[in-house]
Amino acid sequence: MCLFPLLRKRKRKKSSAPLEGPSSVLYIQDGGPKIIIIGAGAAGLACAMKLLDNGFTHVRILEAENRIGGRILTIPFGNNVIDLGAQFCHGEEDNIVYEMLSNLDLLETSASVYNKYDCIRSNGEVLSQDVTEALKSAIASIFDDPIEAGPHESFSEYLRERFFQIIDGKENVSKRVAEEFFENFKRVESSETAFGIEEASAKGVIEYWICPGDYMLNFRNRGYISFLRVLIESSDDQFLGKMENRIKFNCTVEQIEWGQPNGKATVRCNNENITFEADHVIVTASLGVLKERADTLFVPALPLQKKRAIVALGYTGTCKIFLEFPQRFWPEDWTGFTTLWRKQDIDKLRRSKWAWLEEIFGFYCVNYQPRVLLGWIVGPYVLKIESLPRDVIQMGCMKLLRRFLHSWLIPEPIAICVTNWHSNPNFRGAYSFRSMLTEELGVSAEQLADPLVVVMDNQKCHDGSDSDSTSKKSETTFIKPVVQFAGEATSCHYYSTVHGAVESGFREADRILQYYSHE
Repeated sequence: MCLFPLLRKRKRKKSSAPLEGPSSVLYIQDGGPKIIIIGAGAAGLACAMKLLDNGFTHVRILEAENRIGGRILTIPFGNNVIDLGAQFCHGEEDNIVYEMLSNLDLLETSASVYNKYDCIRSNGEVLSQDVTEALKSAIASIFDDPIEAGPHESFSEYLRERFFQIIDGKENVSKRVAEEFFENFKRVESSETAFGIEEASAKGVIEYWICPGDYMLNFRNRGYISFLRVLIESSDDQFLGKMENRIKFNCTVEQIEWGQPNGKATVRCNNENITFEADHVIVTASLGVLKERADTLFVPALPLQKKRAIVALGYTGTCKIFLEFPQRFWPEDWTGFTTLWRKQDIDKLRRSKWAWLEEIFGFYCVNYQPRVLLGWIVGPYVLKIESLPRDVIQMGCMKLLRRFLHSWLIPEPIAICVTNWHSNPNFRGAYSFRSMLTEELGVSAEQLADPLVVVMDNQKCHDGSDSDSTSKKSETTFIKPVVQFAGEATSCHYYSTVHGAVESGFREADRILQYYSHE
């Protein structure tokens, strides 16, 4: 979640049309091959929809949670709903999510919330508007030109050097306040990384493509689930739409056996030793899950290059804290504040049991939630915070609010909601980024997206030893993608976004369409 979208110049790229069929002829009979998709998040649902709309009927999704959405999770709270995971549609042009929703009146801007916030120091001092604007404009101007980063340069080094080059010319901004602001901004940008922007590669940041247009589009009072309902053609009568009876919930995959002579894969689940045989398996599990389980999940083991990609690509831990109050205690035109810690105050905080409060970089209003504030937390304390009792988290948040907003009378919250993406074994974090290790090892999302393939003898298929009723014709042998990978982390340029996840699902569906097609 970046408060200053990085407007990098980049090559234009048109999004894949979601439900278009291929121009070539498909060789499929009796509904086509058996396809298992692991994960009912945006990538898995997008892949399934495209396959179904192109005549593949033997499509099943295995989902470890008891719901669809993956890292999209909309729940009731306060006056209507909140999004615990993905919250914004980032951009309009070349964004498949926006393209699918643009005519449905589901989106509106949140830009004012994350552009007009106050900057408040830990002694309660609210920075003047001219100082605040000078600091914000200094950060924004860093991205006026394309990033020109040297090899093995961290994003933190890149930002610091350029920020203080700009701010040194601002006579109305003290060096001390500039340092406090920059430390906070590092936390904001660290919501794109796991433990700080020191781990993020500046070169890797360049690879991310911003979709032009409004970068902070919210889903009004419906939440991000409304996009998924459009994607799967949900209705009031059939919430799961075309996915009805195709998803097995509470089904955690334990092992994928893929190196079989018949070119098929066996998927083993932890539910009463349930197994599925498939012609193709599309894995959309998060990068966090792959980092934790890849060594035992795949039999035979993954190729070395894919293992290196899983290890090197970065994955974040981010936490949201929603506080609902009995009534709004802030002015109607106030949108939130960001925390600037004075050195003497932060030194004292770090020696206390409330050290984790340093990682809250601000509290902000939530659209369509007049009595709710949202606090964002990043950094090494995310896992600790997720494990704390809710009353302790609430007490800490109130200490912070009353310290920074000391002139306001703040009532106790009547409800609190804290996300747990990092501690949930089905996610182990929030989203991916390009780490310094990615650059050092020379790996990319392309290696993560590469399918696991087997070389098949075409004659055996026609003799019946491979029970595929549909196979791409060739003279002797052909390469079959048995295990494929989708999800935001496999996107070269739209990683960490829902539109990147959706496009990756379409990409893997296209791979299967191409395999069974004849030009």
